[in-house]
Amino acid sequence: MIFTGARPFKGRRDGRLVDDLPSVRRVVPHLMPTRLDATVFYPHHLEVERLMAWLDEVNLERPADEQIRFFHVMLAALARLFRQRPELNRFISGRRTYEHRDISFAFTVKKAYTDEADEVQARISFTGGETVDEVRVKVDAALERARNHTRNESDVLVSRLVRLPGPLLAAIAQTAWALDSVNRLPRVLQDAIPTYASAYLVNLGSLHAEAPFHHLYRRGTAGVFVSIGTIRPEPVVDAGGVIVARRRVNVVYTVDERVTDGFYLVRSAHILQQMVDDPAALLRPCV
Repeated sequence: MIFTGARPFKGRRDGRLVDDLPSVRRVVPHLMPTRLDATVFYPHHLEVERLMAWLDEVNLERPADEQIRFFHVMLAALARLFRQRPELNRFISGRRTYEHRDISFAFTVKKAYTDEADEVQARISFTGGETVDEVRVKVDAALERARNHTRNESDVLVSRLVRLPGPLLAAIAQTAWALDSVNRLPRVLQDAIPTYASAYLVNLGSLHAEAPFHHLYRRGTAGVFVSIGTIRPEPVVDAGGVIVARRRVNVVYTVDERVTDGFYLVRSAHILQQMVDDPAALLRPCV
């Protein structure tokens, strides 16, 4: 229970307590105490032929800095998916189930395509009702901030912490995790750790690499990891039994099974495919 000064509400600063779960779902966190115990991988071959043709058409008259990219579409569709499918936006803390109060995605930004270039963390919040253009503006602004590495309070805090002696830093980390387990982690620490998000994403398409089967992070609240690979033409058998080449991208979802089940996950992947098949709908706000 958290007290805000007005009236108490159940949950955490970043999550609403879900107290109407079936009995079996309540027991699962006691059988699998961490999300590493409950990791499930689901590879999905996402068809993007219609989407890529639409992007060519919609970007034809747009200036370079206003063009919609595949990553913009994916984030817009995922934000709407998490809004429509709230179990994806849940997490376990203290063996209780919570639902995020917002939709936020975190990812790593490489400042340059070299081995030596720094990596910067970015996190963006959504309502799930944004148009793809609104998502584009948010994403591009976050990428610009990350690549210019405009320092904020969280960056300053992290840079100070990593200078501490190892044993002291380990003690601070253990204290932070203990505070988190009783829903008392300070906001400044929560904001500084990117795994406090609805999901963590990695887009390897820019590196022409395939999507890995990535682990979940033990700390934080991200119960979903989305790995996105490279768009490639692949042979597909069409409705008439003819083998044709269609563009597809491999997406691997890593999910904490304690917050949702396989049926819900597979159904969610099908809904995402439907959104990608109708990208023009993402130009309109979702109400």
